[in-house]
Amino acid sequence: MGDAGATKWTAIALTCQDIQTAQAVQKELEYRQRKGQIHKDALLLTVEDPQARTGSGGATLNALLVVAEYLSQRKGHTVVTSDVLFDARILILHVSREFPYDSCGRAWTTLPVQPAESAAVGYDSLITNLDCLLHTITYKISIGSPAGVWVCSTDMLLCVSTPMEIDWQEHQSGVCVFAVPAAEDYAKNHGMYRLQKESNVVQDLMYHGGATAMKMCSIPDPQDPLAKAVPLVSGLVFFSARAAERLLSLHVVPVLDACTYVGLDSGVKPIHLSLFFDILLCMGNDVTEETFVSGELSRDYDKINRKWLIEGSEVMAMKSARSLLWKHLRGIGMKAVIMKDSSYSYMTTSGADHMKNLIKCPLEVKTDEHLLWSQFNHAYVEDGCSVEDTSIVINSALEGAIQVGPKTVISHCHLKGAIQIGKDSLISNIDIDASQDLDQHKLSSGILLQGFQLQLGGNTKHLCKAYTVMGKFDSLQTAYVKGTSTFCNSPWVVFLTRTGIDKEDLWPVHQTDYDRTLFNAKLFPIWNASETVGIKEILWLEGGEQDEVMLQRWRTSWRLSLQEILSCIDVPGELSYRRALFSTVGLCKVENVLKNNKNVSLLPFFKTAAVEGYAEQTLSKLDQVAMTTDSPGVAARCLACIADVLGAMAGDKGGLRSGPAANQAFQDAFQLLRNGQISNGIQALAKERSNWLDRPELLMRAARHYEGAEQILICQAVMLSKQFVTVTPSEPTAMDKWVTGTCPARIDISGGWTDTPSITYERGGAVIDAAIQVDGKRPIGAKVKRIPELQLILVLDSDQTHSVQVTCNELSDLADYCNPKAPGALLKAAFCCAEVINLSSNQTLQEQLQEKYGGGFELHTWSNLPHGSGLGTSSILAGAVLAVLWKASGKCYDHQSLIHAVLHLEQMLTTGGGWQDQVGGLTAKINIGHCKAGLPLKVDMDPVEISEDTVKKFNDHLLLVYTGKTRLARNLLQDVLRNWHAKAPYIVENCNQLVENAWRCVDAFKAGDFEEVGVCMDTYWRQKKVMAPGCEPLVVQRMMSVLGPHAYGQALAGAGGGGFMYVLTKEPNAMETVKEILAGVEGTEDITIHTVTLDEEGLRVEVEE
Repeated sequence: MGDAGATKWTAIALTCQDIQTAQAVQKELEYRQRKGQIHKDALLLTVEDPQARTGSGGATLNALLVVAEYLSQRKGHTVVTSDVLFDARILILHVSREFPYDSCGRAWTTLPVQPAESAAVGYDSLITNLDCLLHTITYKISIGSPAGVWVCSTDMLLCVSTPMEIDWQEHQSGVCVFAVPAAEDYAKNHGMYRLQKESNVVQDLMYHGGATAMKMCSIPDPQDPLAKAVPLVSGLVFFSARAAERLLSLHVVPVLDACTYVGLDSGVKPIHLSLFFDILLCMGNDVTEETFVSGELSRDYDKINRKWLIEGSEVMAMKSARSLLWKHLRGIGMKAVIMKDSSYSYMTTSGADHMKNLIKCPLEVKTDEHLLWSQFNHAYVEDGCSVEDTSIVINSALEGAIQVGPKTVISHCHLKGAIQIGKDSLISNIDIDASQDLDQHKLSSGILLQGFQLQLGGNTKHLCKAYTVMGKFDSLQTAYVKGTSTFCNSPWVVFLTRTGIDKEDLWPVHQTDYDRTLFNAKLFPIWNASETVGIKEILWLEGGEQDEVMLQRWRTSWRLSLQEILSCIDVPGELSYRRALFSTVGLCKVENVLKNNKNVSLLPFFKTAAVEGYAEQTLSKLDQVAMTTDSPGVAARCLACIADVLGAMAGDKGGLRSGPAANQAFQDAFQLLRNGQISNGIQALAKERSNWLDRPELLMRAARHYEGAEQILICQAVMLSKQFVTVTPSEPTAMDKWVTGTCPARIDISGGWTDTPSITYERGGAVIDAAIQVDGKRPIGAKVKRIPELQLILVLDSDQTHSVQVTCNELSDLADYCNPKAPGALLKAAFCCAEVINLSSNQTLQEQLQEKYGGGFELHTWSNLPHGSGLGTSSILAGAVLAVLWKASGKCYDHQSLIHAVLHLEQMLTTGGGWQDQVGGLTAKINIGHCKAGLPLKVDMDPVEISEDTVKKFNDHLLLVYTGKTRLARNLLQDVLRNWHAKAPYIVENCNQLVENAWRCVDAFKAGDFEEVGVCMDTYWRQKKVMAPGCEPLVVQRMMSVLGPHAYGQALAGAGGGGFMYVLTKEPNAMETVKEILAGVEGTEDITIHTVTLDEEGLRVEVEE
């Protein structure tokens, strides 16, 4: 049975015409399995047909035999046993090759659609007709089916809008065929079922039926009860395990065994069996043995002219085969399921039909959530190119000045130059070398220009490229003699007159005009003894005038017809070309996205590159972009992308992505980056990376180090904001006089995470904060005084019983400021950031202190808040420290300089902090900080003007609840930045909504609308959980649940994960109520509840008298 609404296939088998194609297709299936598009446990097989003309029935029997052999071997059997069919769900897909408009055939026709985010499994992919069929059968038709064998053609577009509800009890035995209701006008050219009313038992199968047959087969139209429809053969059949067992038994029946590889290996002459008009036809209730065995119901017999389409000996062989089919299969019940909400479009040989299927695909009418229909599908279109809105570009790169007219399809092409492509055209499989001959060329409208890779010469395997051209309205099979026969949309006589070509150049003299068609006309030059031929000659055929030189070269060239070209296609070569082009297009997009800082996710392409074998080319491209950019922000994103590629290469075997990144092997490269030598640093990283590509665990460790390198460049990017720090000289304070700075805490009310580098300089940000006193106190502070001793005395937590003192007598004592875990790291970094001390000076610490200040400094810091409170303690404390240091050392500053200096200091600390904490805690009341995208990063602040009544209401209704859990922002930060750099669409959209919500909250405060403020808070909390899944501990979830009815809004402060939770209560002064409510919540033993007062001053700096 299917898991999560899907059938779990035991085996999927694709039939192919030859072994080379089978091997290439096998790789295609395995790629899909590795990308999660096919269940990981499914056995994947590609089965080459034993002979050229085995037919769909023979191919089915042969594929079933091969699958049964594999499953038998898996279960330990030494011979084929049908027992394996009774617990297996097998899917056999028949892949025909020859199709004029796609070199790989109908199954591999690439559609203008891509995986939607919800179903993409994180990979970039081209979607083919085969993929759509596989998804439709797996998720919409076969759900809940019993064991058995499914067989499906791939020469049609089959759309089923919603999962079907089928009573599978009716199909536990026998055969189930699937029919699509169709209009009579469409059905007359296709196969159809005649069904018994009510029961839907199949009475007969008909092909190309006339008016009488239509009437016999008609059923009520499911979409219009007053109208009639015809049950069309959809190409999909289900054999129950019992029926499949009887079908499998035919492989040991002489004559019928000729359809299988067993017959081939036994030297038996092959026969051609149709799945529908041989195997299934004999099960029809009203079919008699005499008419069935005679073959007059088969497609081998021309009913109109009453003659056989096969040789006499074949007629007798087929009669013998049908007699055996009747004997072995007659009696198997066959019922039809009418696919009511569905559509069927056979992929004909009409160019106009093919264009319609792409421009307005029938599958798009009733689209699926897992598919996203788009004009551009894995396409790179350079700025100088123009593509009309109604046109489609699939797996192609357009560079230069390409102009594409309306309703045109560009597929699997790399075009470069000044090329004009008319409307209603198809350009397919034209590579960049061939596009040189198209430069400065204007193609007429309605033209189909295609390239084909061929394998000629039998075993010699001579590979070459062929190009074809024809018109959208040309009919491949219409006889030359008929007035409707055309080439490039013009009558043949016009073409022959224009070029000087004779019809004897195109067809053998003995061939009659009734047998001469566009399909068998030897139009297309492949090889010339003296000159290179290719697309130039094709363009001449399309629109050139008489040219004796060109005509002579064309006549002396070895030419093939389209029919011959289609029979010689190198399918493995074509599939390989498409994958190489997919890589090329992807790398063009990677460069464009990174250089232009676009919010486009590249991770699906990186994961696909790792699966399909072009990860190292991707790494090289990322190196190149990083080395050539002049933006440390772009370079940082490149390094994040390299980490993603390495992680994708490691897969699920490399361990956790997060981890240490200080291996000595990377330190030289890191130092080059720190020194600003980005290009040299990237090169050094790449050189070292080559030593870490052998094993998954090494790849993952290398990925961690690339994230470490990325952080270095992010720090450098943010440090560009130092230009917004301005200080001027003033008188230092007196010796032994304390300069004290005290600060409120802050709560982030909306917009947080958008202040975090690199989100903030790549997208822009906005955060609304409130400066708050906790239980009436300003909880954060620092004080400093000048001292006679030539040293720095640093006292941490000076208001606590167990304070820590660090004394710095040498510059080396300050050197570990960039290690956040080092004692006094923040204070040491502050001395350097405030430029009180210069670590790179040739003077000693004592010499600098003596020369500048005549003594040293004693610096104390404190916070009455628990570690990991979420109230912005470290950044606010950094602001207080810088403020008192500047004051004591004789420097004047403005508020904006202080905000940016804290941002700079946190980069020195390598903690990767943003700007919201210092904006919120150093600035009075409620304010909104905001910045635009771009570097250097500049933060602006606007106070939120509120009334005194609103201030009072804020103080009366806001409470803080300490959850008792420590929050570690850095752990969350790594995951958030990883998702941001991957530009996951949901993260990008969430950041947009965070900014919108912040400005909405500003308006709510200005209006004094606390109910709306609460809505913004709740929205903000949901947005935080999107940014950092797992930031809501279970106890917090319980607390919020019980407090919800009593609160306008609530959220955890900061990044979440623990610390303080703020609650905007509906009732004023509700502390006791909240205590009572939370008292009954499991896990709240350690919580504490605190009052909040809006601070009206922000940072306060006082100098001792």
